[in-house]
Amino acid sequence: MEPELSIVIPFCDVELYLGPCLESVARQTFSDFEVVLVDDGSTDTSSDIARGFALKDPRFRVVRQPNRGTGAARNTGMGEIRGNYVAFVDSDDIVPEDAYEQLIGSLRKTGSDIACGGVRRFDRDGTWASTLHEGIFDEERKRTHITRHPGLLGDRTVWNKVYRRSFWDAHGLVYPEHALEDASIAVPAHVLAEAVDVLPGPVYFWRQRDDGPLSTTQRIFESHILHGRMEQVRTVSGFLARHSAPLKKAYDLVALQHDVLILLTALPHVDDALREEMAGFSRDFLECVEEGVLDALVGEEREYYQLLREGQVDKLLQLLTQRPQELFL
Repeated sequence: MEPELSIVIPFCDVELYLGPCLESVARQTFSDFEVVLVDDGSTDTSSDIARGFALKDPRFRVVRQPNRGTGAARNTGMGEIRGNYVAFVDSDDIVPEDAYEQLIGSLRKTGSDIACGGVRRFDRDGTWASTLHEGIFDEERKRTHITRHPGLLGDRTVWNKVYRRSFWDAHGLVYPEHALEDASIAVPAHVLAEAVDVLPGPVYFWRQRDDGPLSTTQRIFESHILHGRMEQVRTVSGFLARHSAPLKKAYDLVALQHDVLILLTALPHVDDALREEMAGFSRDFLECVEEGVLDALVGEEREYYQLLREGQVDKLLQLLTQRPQELFL
């Protein structure tokens, strides 16, 4: 029989974390699932770990591809699934044992297209609230929508959710093949959904890595990740411009407070060519937002953007050199 839930887990060189991740999925109280493990060209023992799970648990199976990145790996996984619902997990994270029971149980009751829930960060020393998801999941909301709960603009990750597969297929959702691809799917999906269930959670534990290669979100100054961030902002803002002016205005503020601010923070840490490209992108983005959006900025953030608009790049760089990157982890 076909499984009710398909879980897509791409992985590449995560031997330190893959085992605990897969164990957390295997322990789910909702057990009618399949796991499509997409080996995105691993060179360490991750492939052996994945194959070991597939040998001992028939719900797990491995698909291998040359290294193309998380977005491409997720698309590969989507071509393999059989379930009525789909979820995504990053290979270094942990899923609480009742997460899918909560999320799918909600979708079955309400008929919504997406169920999403709260997130906590963690490392070897403990857990803490995810600042990215702050305030979004404070209370339960059934059959809501991003137009009625604009706070969902901050819910730009795909792994704290279960999607109804018929919804996904009807809208032809496909991950872009660049770094930081989540928001390019998560935000449009929120807009396109007829209804969304919001659960207090937590339904997902998002790791801040202590050892081994840093995760994508921890490598904020790398060139391909910065390019991915620009593409993400361009994609999401453009989509909202075509679908909802009020949501675009709200998103543009969120972007200025997070993604574009990360681009500015990176300016002192990159070469001249990339610095010019990111500064130009940020200036162009500023020109496309309504004046009222800028008025909502306060403190040093407002000062940064004012200096950028005035072309005082040297002064801006002096201030940004003092800004710690840890603010975004």
